[in-house]
Amino acid sequence: MTIRMPPTEAAEAGDTRWLLTFADLVALILSFFVMLYATQKVEQGEWQAMVKSLSQSLKVTPQSETAPNAARNARPFDPHRASDLSYLETLIDGVRGRDPALAGMVIRNLEDRLVVALPGDLLFASGRAEPMPGATQRIAALANLLGNISNRVDLFGHTDPTPMSGRNFESNWELSLARAESVAAMMRAAGYDRPLGAFGVSDTRSADLSGVASGARRLQLARRVDIVIRTRREPRR
Repeated sequence: MTIRMPPTEAAEAGDTRWLLTFADLVALILSFFVMLYATQKVEQGEWQAMVKSLSQSLKVTPQSETAPNAARNARPFDPHRASDLSYLETLIDGVRGRDPALAGMVIRNLEDRLVVALPGDLLFASGRAEPMPGATQRIAALANLLGNISNRVDLFGHTDPTPMSGRNFESNWELSLARAESVAAMMRAAGYDRPLGAFGVSDTRSADLSGVASGARRLQLARRVDIVIRTRREPRR
């Protein structure tokens, strides 16, 4: 059965009653999409790409504040350029420049890898693998930098050809491995959380020091731990 409104009542109501229901519906839909957006995680990379695209389309010139010129300010780190070993070499050289104790550290760029040689006397007493005072802080400074990149990192312990005469280790092989593992433990303690290889090579790499002129310096570097940074990347654990 159809109920018809009297003509006078329909005229008074007009055709506007549906607007109230429609306005409520639109408000509910807007609230739903606002809540939906609020629960989403905005991908920073995609957001920056969109901002860059809009800036180019609208020809917006970005404004930046003048950076302080204090000498102690750290150089900005760009993790996307870390696979460029020359760029990474510059950053590690900056770490060396800020700590006088690391002045004896040697950095070699071998195209497919970067080798950071830490003389043993910066880290360990003769014939020992326990860190000396200050060694943990020196390793932490490097670990904090390397922890921001995804390059593969390995550690190689070295010794000089002098046979072991103490009771701590049976041979230079055990000593070199123990020192590499000790540096790995210090890096872990500093927060480094990527795969990290530790190897002992005893005195088998002494030929790598043929270019070192001083005999005393050659002997000092023979007892070292190499941090080898490769171009390939490693995921976090």
